Amino acid sequence: MTRLIIKELKQLLPFTFLWLSLVVLFYGAELATVRVDEESYLSWCKEYCDVGTNIDLVLFTILFYMIAAYSLFPKEFDESTVDFLRSLPIGRKTIFISKVFAAWLLLCLLLVLDRVLQGLVLSFNTQTITGKSYWMNDLRFFTRDCLFAFVVVSHGVFLSWFRTAGLIIYCSYLIGLILLEQLIGASGIYNIFSFFDNEYDGQDLLIDWTVVGFHLAVAILLLIVSYFMWTGTDSRPRTPGSGFFAKALPVLFSVFGFLIVAGWMVSMLETASTESASSDIRKRTTDHYGFSYRTADEPAMLELERYVEDDYIALVDLLGAENQPVIQADMTSDSQHALGLATWKKIRMVLKSESEVNPLYRRVLSHETAHVFQSVESNRSLAKSANSVGFFIEGMAQYTSFTIVPDVESRDSNWLISSVAWKRHNIKFEELANRTAFEALYDPELLYGIGDIWVEAMARTCGNHSVGDFLRATGRDTAPPNLSGISYWRNHLQHIGCELELVNNEWRSIMEDIVGNRSVGAFPYFENVVVSKASGDGLVKIEAKLRPGESGILPEYYYIRVKSETKLASAVSPVLRGKLVRDGAEASVEFSVLSRLIGGKRFRYQLGYTPLPDSRNYFEQWRSGALPP
Repeated sequence: MTRLIIKELKQLLPFTFLWLSLVVLFYGAELATVRVDEESYLSWCKEYCDVGTNIDLVLFTILFYMIAAYSLFPKEFDESTVDFLRSLPIGRKTIFISKVFAAWLLLCLLLVLDRVLQGLVLSFNTQTITGKSYWMNDLRFFTRDCLFAFVVVSHGVFLSWFRTAGLIIYCSYLIGLILLEQLIGASGIYNIFSFFDNEYDGQDLLIDWTVVGFHLAVAILLLIVSYFMWTGTDSRPRTPGSGFFAKALPVLFSVFGFLIVAGWMVSMLETASTESASSDIRKRTTDHYGFSYRTADEPAMLELERYVEDDYIALVDLLGAENQPVIQADMTSDSQHALGLATWKKIRMVLKSESEVNPLYRRVLSHETAHVFQSVESNRSLAKSANSVGFFIEGMAQYTSFTIVPDVESRDSNWLISSVAWKRHNIKFEELANRTAFEALYDPELLYGIGDIWVEAMARTCGNHSVGDFLRATGRDTAPPNLSGISYWRNHLQHIGCELELVNNEWRSIMEDIVGNRSVGAFPYFENVVVSKASGDGLVKIEAKLRPGESGILPEYYYIRVKSETKLASAVSPVLRGKLVRDGAEASVEFSVLSRLIGGKRFRYQLGYTPLPDSRNYFEQWRSGALPP
């Protein structure tokens, strides 16, 4: 049987070369349009890992696997080469099993190669902890995809007996499933697309073994039927038109399909230049920035340009920076979740057309520029320990941006909200120095405010120069490897002549003073929280009693942030408004959440409100909930 399997693998070489060609085109397109060292597991995984089902991806995968399945039997019978195999001293069952197993084995090997290539790409990423692969998820993905390959191969072996009619039947089946999904939202356990329906428990992929088991059972049954069909068939073509066209059409269709996919991948390389040529994007350069912006935003860009170099030099002086990188700044972002993002010497941020530049834009640009300097001055080593220094990464950028572009009112409100949260939740430095643990308990936005206060305490205790000195200390050649948490901070601060305990004492003292001298803001408490199903369509109702805080005032606006426990943690958590209900002296707040936003039976949520006019929201700790039966 081994020789038969090797023979079949050799016959499938054209299919293998087709796959390798697509891989070269895909990775070529990706590597030509992105920075490999900035890619993370999730950004590289993209639609493949997204929650839910990517129909386009499944259709392409099915088409690809069907080509392999259709390569097994029809050609052998149409060209009568199966007669030679049957003349050998081996049984027809062995021939059948060898062919099917060879196709399945090849597909599984190609899946392994794909995972290896992804791992190699991610190995170039030294800037972010998300660059690592989640190997348990990779194992689950591989197991699921390998079983899916077996299912599709079994379908193809069965349908290939009917030649072209089999393809028509299968296309009708797939189209019917898509229509059912669109019309009624679900098509049952027989939906093969459910194989790729990604759901997560935290960051762990969940596989629906009920769906997988059903399709495996059907696949085995089809293979048994296919065995009797193919072993009971002679080598003569079963359908009319088995001459030149019958032989040439499959090849032509394969070439045509390959050209379509290749054209789509090549078009990825041309997308950026095509969009640039047809858009109104303009360029401007200064001594340290290269700006891209929309023509409509030119007034704002010209106004902002007046300040950018002075703000840049102010940051250099504040950090005592030894390097002054030229930064590419894309000002065309339309993100609703972040005003700015920074990577290695690149910034992407929102800029809207205004006659006078809002100081917020200056501060955002300065904030993101600080992130660039963090990477440059630390030689990217800071990001390698992002879990231990996450609060410093955001807090330092906040500290420098408010120092260069002051906004006393905004900063005071941020410090107040952060200090109240610190006091109520009894947040310790050990939690700050573990970003993953911190964000699992508290509002991630607190890292900005609390981090800003901590850096202020560091500057007061160790001197203004200590902020930049710390960055360079983390990237020194003699820095001990593999430090984390308190050990990381104690070592690098001692290297610049500073003590962690002294900084933490000053940090706590600042926040105690803020909380103790507070005379403004409404900070009530949520109590007796109840989760129930509303009578409306697919709504989950969350109610909580309100106990006034020290000021005795209740806020006007209330919010809930929801995070599904079956989705990747990196997904953006929706924030919804609540309704304040007064009943005499009693007060409560009600929230209505669509079930689809939860995405599963388990979910986590934070309750919050706006404590000051025009301030950011205050959120309590994460709570766990489950949909009522």
